[in-house]
Amino acid sequence: MLQVKNLNKSFWKTEVLHDVNIEFEEGKIYGLLGRNGAGKTTLMKILSNYIVNFEGDVELNGEEVKENQKATEEILLVHKDMVPSAIADEKVKTLFQYCSQLMPKWNRKLNEKLVDEFEINIKAKYAKLSEGKKNLVTLIIGLSSGVTVKLFDEPTVGLDANNRYKFYKKLLELHEEQKDTVVISSHIIDEIENVIEDVIIIKDKTILMNEEIASVQEKAIALIGEESLLKEIQMSKNVLEVEKLGKLAKVSIYDSLSLEERKKLTDQGIELSIIPLQRLFVHLT
Repeated sequence: MLQVKNLNKSFWKTEVLHDVNIEFEEGKIYGLLGRNGAGKTTLMKILSNYIVNFEGDVELNGEEVKENQKATEEILLVHKDMVPSAIADEKVKTLFQYCSQLMPKWNRKLNEKLVDEFEINIKAKYAKLSEGKKNLVTLIIGLSSGVTVKLFDEPTVGLDANNRYKFYKKLLELHEEQKDTVVISSHIIDEIENVIEDVIIIKDKTILMNEEIASVQEKAIALIGEESLLKEIQMSKNVLEVEKLGKLAKVSIYDSLSLEERKKLTDQGIELSIIPLQRLFVHLT
């Protein structure tokens, strides 16, 4: 388990994260959401020991992560700029060789399989690849790393639809085998809604939401029906938005509805539907 306790981080006099407390359980996939500048990347850099100047604690299975080689060998932050410019002119094959030397649990057979599946020319220089291919190389590094905690920061930037689908399919397949902890930070929320198990939203420097996706989907409901029949809902539930549709109204809520309440509403001819996570995120932030 990866734990964050009472985390505070500022850059100069600007506070970026305030009193953040989270637990990332083994064997789960998390979606880390937030608007630009919310602190998502900073949090992931702290988790992976890129940033060590902060207040609070980050622990992996009870051990402090900060400046702990053993712990940080189990955590990898995967992002589009993870290949240093000093070695960007090396061939892709050489980059993978470096990774095999630096990562104790590097999976060579898996790496070779992924190279074939994503059609990567390992004899090409990394710097000469397209942006999409460069990103695929970093994703292959992440999947082949063998670490128990994988942090993906905007993993599908520059990828076409086919490769985005293939990446998430492969991520889920490997996750089922490895039972690793995966955190995905992405602005393409619709894309990850069916991949993640828990949703974490950062707003105003702290954690706004930390819930299982099933619970979120159960409470994020849009109701469409006669406006007069939805008055009670507007008075008793946490309403996100009300839209007028002629004689009808659409009321979006984030709240619990009992089976009895749902039956009563549907019996009145009110239509209930799940609000997509992306839409809910916009409402909440």
